[in-house]
Amino acid sequence: MDTNAAKSLLRRYLEGDASQDELILVEQWYQAMAEAGDWDWAEGEQQQLQTLLENRLLERIAAQPAEIPSRETPAVVRPMPFWGKRALGAAAVLFLLAMGVWLLFIRQRPQSIAAVENPGVGVKPHNTAILTLAGGKTIPLGDSAAHWTGRQGGVILRNDSGQVVYVPASEKASDIVTNTLATPTGSQYRLVLPDGTKVWLNASSSITYPTAFAGSQRRVTTSGEVYFEVARQDQQPFIVQQGGMTVQVLGTSFDVNGYDDEAALRTTLLTGKVRVGWGAADRLIAPGGQAVIEKGGSEIRVNGNADIETIMAWKNGSFAFRDADIGSIMRQAARWYDIRVVYAAKIDKHFIADIPINVPLADFLKLLEATDQVHFRVEGKRVIVMP
Repeated sequence: MDTNAAKSLLRRYLEGDASQDELILVEQWYQAMAEAGDWDWAEGEQQQLQTLLENRLLERIAAQPAEIPSRETPAVVRPMPFWGKRALGAAAVLFLLAMGVWLLFIRQRPQSIAAVENPGVGVKPHNTAILTLAGGKTIPLGDSAAHWTGRQGGVILRNDSGQVVYVPASEKASDIVTNTLATPTGSQYRLVLPDGTKVWLNASSSITYPTAFAGSQRRVTTSGEVYFEVARQDQQPFIVQQGGMTVQVLGTSFDVNGYDDEAALRTTLLTGKVRVGWGAADRLIAPGGQAVIEKGGSEIRVNGNADIETIMAWKNGSFAFRDADIGSIMRQAARWYDIRVVYAAKIDKHFIADIPINVPLADFLKLLEATDQVHFRVEGKRVIVMP
């Protein structure tokens, strides 16, 4: 491929008009350039195309990390700033930038992706949950659920447009009972606790809480993944119990992730301060930090620079994978699409991708297949992962 043809093709990348064959052609061109050395630019040509690429990227992405994980090159490469990677050479940087824009176009136009067999397996997300009252009665919640008003312990419950509201009607401790709210696979739900604390539940998660908070502390129990924005009450700390881990706060926002099929319990702090306890150990976490407790372990490991954007992507409507192995990706898919995952072979590749959380399963799998590193076969609710 000569210089003019290559630049023309890169421009079609940026405009979203490149065909699948042209995508392959660019990759072949890049491989040839990597072997031959840097591009032989005429005076002014490199700066002209560089400026065009940078302007186009800045319109489409706000902030992208400049580092690529060194232990293994992921199957999908994110865009990278032109000015930060001189060692790669001009041709390599151009290719990575163009590939990044192509991936952004894929994410923005999922309707153009061909469907796989049994596309009906993937259902779009919905705002539903099951509320279990004291005594065992269950009430379905959601945008389409019927409106109702009832009494539970010392509060009046009102279901208005799918949102449960607790209205205090008694301050007697003897009237306080326990409720549990749980989300099924493929659903999320938002709850406001009696003290005003806001709670978001990810798919296949639950929270158990009293209908009123009395005494010296506010204590709830969770499973799965739950995000909190705690109403500040200095004289009544808020405590989250998940398995053997406790998280104590006064007023802050944080995420707790402890799914049964994950290898560790994780508490990620966005604002404020939390104290994480595990057996005899406890650690104070600062904003942007994450406490990690390996299941079966006895220590609390603290990461002081957690990837907040990726961790909170579920709450903001997307899957975000950063150097993620296929196992962690498919565990999230199983919780969202209610599928059973079977592996036909070991796949060591890692992936970087952003996928809207409301795409059907067919499109989710096709986006991963676009990396040419993994393939899927769908048989009813079983998804087989293959090289």
